[in-house]
Amino acid sequence: MKRKQIYTGLWASLLLLAPAVTSATSAHATDIQTGQQSVATSQLSASQSTSSQVASNQLVETSRQSQGVASRSQVTEVPAKTAQTTNEQPAKSAAKAVLNRDYQGALKRGAQQLVASQDTEVWSALALISSGAQLTTAQKATFHQVFAEELTGMAGHYSATDLERLTIGIAAIGEDPTQFNGINLIAEIIKKAATAGITGQVYGIIALSTQDYGSQANQTINQLIDLVLKQQNTAGGWAFFGSVSDLDITGMTMSALGMHRDQPKVQSALDRAVALLKTTGFVKATGGFLIPGGFSTEENSNSTAMAILGLAAAGVNPATTFIGDNGATPITNLIAYQKADGQFRWMMGSDDGALSMSTEQAVYALGQYDYLLKGKGSIYNFKKVVPEPDPEPKPDPKPAPAPKPSIPGKKPAGESSASSSSEVDLDKTLPKQPGYKEDGMPLTGTTATQDALPQTGHQSVWGSVLAGLFMLLGVAGYQTRRLKQR
Repeated sequence: MKRKQIYTGLWASLLLLAPAVTSATSAHATDIQTGQQSVATSQLSASQSTSSQVASNQLVETSRQSQGVASRSQVTEVPAKTAQTTNEQPAKSAAKAVLNRDYQGALKRGAQQLVASQDTEVWSALALISSGAQLTTAQKATFHQVFAEELTGMAGHYSATDLERLTIGIAAIGEDPTQFNGINLIAEIIKKAATAGITGQVYGIIALSTQDYGSQANQTINQLIDLVLKQQNTAGGWAFFGSVSDLDITGMTMSALGMHRDQPKVQSALDRAVALLKTTGFVKATGGFLIPGGFSTEENSNSTAMAILGLAAAGVNPATTFIGDNGATPITNLIAYQKADGQFRWMMGSDDGALSMSTEQAVYALGQYDYLLKGKGSIYNFKKVVPEPDPEPKPDPKPAPAPKPSIPGKKPAGESSASSSSEVDLDKTLPKQPGYKEDGMPLTGTTATQDALPQTGHQSVWGSVLAGLFMLLGVAGYQTRRLKQR
């Protein structure tokens, strides 16, 4: 009978031990399986990363179609000559190319190229500012000198577009066009812009909108907007002359009207222009734009840049609204014109033409695209935003009582023992673990508290087994003592 009671006690202890051993063994198996899955996932991620890296090395000089005759550049009134094809390797077709979508990298390289080439044109200043570059004092002084010399060289015989172009550059470097080199350029623009033709009117809107120049300038802006809206053709675009829409003029006009979308009839005019670019101008095979006309018979970076500029200024994302074959977009198309040194070609596969102008236009078009994505408005808006002063703090009518001094290790009645994240700095109270970065944040993506907890594995299995054995021996001893007492 005594032996039976001893055996009964031992079996009871084994039953108590079994769940602990099973649970610990299961946890161990789960950890092993999780570790194997983690290794497999890491290997897959490394493989994908390597594949992505290989693909990214094929970007800039791809997605190209063979092209020939040149098109007109920005505000150029004389048709450009036919471009000569160089001896470069034939470009891959857009259907097989790996498209480069890194517009920020292209923007940065283009801006660096303009700095390296010491380009001091107005459009270079605009391109650098819109790219996010911070001009040094010396660079601003150089631009100032160049603009002043150009204004002086006109000897009072300046056209509206000359004044407007200089105003854009002067405002871009942070100076005042109303008193530059002894001349009020804004007053002269107000006199000349309305009778200057489509380019003078478009850039008149832009120049007078670079800053707040007063009521007379605002009245002139409204007048110029009315004149420009009346010149929109039935197809929805604008032309330098004649009735056929011109990509460059249409893009420029959209960039001007995009600064005044709150004006009556402006948004509907922009909508019609976007529809024109969708139905007539967009080339799905390449992602670029082309409307053949007197100045443009082949795709080129200048016209595509102006279309991108106009779309982005009008609040339309060209990379999501215009998607061609294999995902080609106007952005990938423009980036494909960029050379290794940061310059942008005028014609695909050719180094002929004014590459400095192509680079300027491509950079500030990508700059306007970046402004769109960041919600920064127009690249031509140089108005200084004056922050509103903070309101004066109102005194608390019932100030909170001063906290009572606390005793270390003792919590006031009713207060939880858990501390909030605002009260305890985990980075200071917890020791740094091997998997931490220099900033103290865990690499695993979990919280610092979770990473500081002990990990499950072999130690927890044997700990549970040993605890069970001690329990078994304890029960057996207890049963033996009871039998002896009887």
